[in-house]
Amino acid sequence: MTYQLVFRKEAKFDLEDIEDYYNNIRPVLTDEFFKEFFGTLKFIEDTPQLFQVRYRGIRIAPLYRFPYGIHYKEKGKEIIIYRVLHTKRYFK
Repeated sequence: MTYQLVFRKEAKFDLEDIEDYYNNIRPVLTDEFFKEFFGTLKFIEDTPQLFQVRYRGIRIAPLYRFPYGIHYKEKGKEIIIYRVLHTKRYFK
C-alpha cells in the first residue's frame, strides 16, 4: 500500500529546531540527521504497524544514531507525523 505522509505543524517546527541545533554544532551533522530521518520515514511507509502503539494510538519509531523518535499514526492511506522528539527531554 502506498501512503501519503502528512506532517503536523508541530513536527515541522521540531524539524526546524533540530536543523538549527545541528547546524550550530556542525552542518554535516544536519545532513546525516536528515539522511537517517528520511530512511526511517521510508521504513515507516513500508511497515507502519511494526512499532508498538505507545499512547493515544500513536506509535514511535526511533532513529538509531540520533536520540529522536518519530511520533506517528496510520489513518487509512495517510501516515500522520505528529512530532519528532528528543528521547531524553520531557514534553508536556
